[in-house]
Amino acid sequence: MYLKSLQHSITRAVILVGMVVVLAVVWSPVLNNGFLTNWDDQWMVTGNPHLFEVTHLNTISADAVATTFSETNGGQYSPVNTLAYMLIVRAGGMEPFGFQLFFLIIHILNFLLVGLVLHKLFLMIPGLELSEKQRFTVAWAVAFLFAIHPMQVESVAWISASKIPLYSFFYLLGLWVYMIYRQTGKWWQLGIVMICFLASLLSKEQAVVFVASMVIVDLVVCKNLKEKGIWLEKIPFILVALFFGWFTLSIQGSPGVGGSYPLGQRLLFANYSFWEYIIKLMIPHNLSYFYFFPMDPGQAIPLRFWFYPLATGVFCWVIYEYRNKINRVYLFGGLFFLINIALVLHLLPTPRAAIIADRYVYLSAIGFFLLVVYVGVLLYGFMQEKVLGKFFQRVLMAGAGICMLFLIETTHNYIKVWKNIDTLNENMRQMVEKHMENFDLFND
Repeated sequence: MYLKSLQHSITRAVILVGMVVVLAVVWSPVLNNGFLTNWDDQWMVTGNPHLFEVTHLNTISADAVATTFSETNGGQYSPVNTLAYMLIVRAGGMEPFGFQLFFLIIHILNFLLVGLVLHKLFLMIPGLELSEKQRFTVAWAVAFLFAIHPMQVESVAWISASKIPLYSFFYLLGLWVYMIYRQTGKWWQLGIVMICFLASLLSKEQAVVFVASMVIVDLVVCKNLKEKGIWLEKIPFILVALFFGWFTLSIQGSPGVGGSYPLGQRLLFANYSFWEYIIKLMIPHNLSYFYFFPMDPGQAIPLRFWFYPLATGVFCWVIYEYRNKINRVYLFGGLFFLINIALVLHLLPTPRAAIIADRYVYLSAIGFFLLVVYVGVLLYGFMQEKVLGKFFQRVLMAGAGICMLFLIETTHNYIKVWKNIDTLNENMRQMVEKHMENFDLFND
């Protein structure tokens, strides 16, 4: 029995090492990418005033660190991300290679954290009918999809988007420690969760929803949400989240283009964005570094946008009708996707000039992939009991393999689009030309 368990452990370790190697190879072109001048890198990185001392004097003083935590930059407050920049420049100078290598490592660490979080979650969900093999398969398949999907390229290949993988690292680490705390009840572990939460917030303000993820964990792993202290312990997290939310809104200034649309139109944009993120996660086609609003403020909304609220209504009706069949894995996956994408759905006026952005789905994609993989594993097991089950199992596995190869190739090639500002602009030019051709064809 011990030898069999050891054999399984070695096999799984080999699988995980193999996944990391594949990720390193697929993402290797990012190490050749340079700074994207005229696309935020010129003020976020190379022209960042907080990096002046380390760039010119090759040192990091206490005053420089204090300034980083006490001042904003370009209407943004992400001192932990800037501190990471300082350490990178101190180690290797103002060269893009060091930045790309550091944040690629963070992305691979996030892959490992996703697997650990989900595997821990499955062990804690009461009554979950998954074998150990199935738990391993679902957890690490989701983690691999998260790490290899083409929509993640923007967050990793664009240095100015480094806040995304960095805040996600502390977010996932905090969530993992919180699950351990739910098992042990040791208060010092909750202190570590708070430290991770603060580090995540100080990397990117989007982490304010972390406390909602804590509640989701409670919802799916606790038998009784009226347990003593389960809500009281959330109060410090809620207060911190509210403060950072207020602070972020106060430093953003003018709402810009994204805030010029009335509430009714923003509600339509929210429905559109929700479904567009899902569609692009399912079919990563025509990805771009910029997605334009369909019209200028004051103009009529294109007719096709009215389809999305209808789709949302049907979706909500289906969930209501089949609510009794929604187990705790579905609940966690769906809510995790929703709460981590909610802040970027235009319900609140923001200065964003793009209607959607690939980088905003970085963390929420975990919830979507969990639903897809979990259904796939259940379907695979269901086929085993049916006539021609083995045949359909092979078809399902072949389809999954083809999809994975497609994602790997697409990601590997799309990384090269982000090599420099010229390759990025050329990609945009081709996208606009293709869009205009389709528009003319539709009108004809």
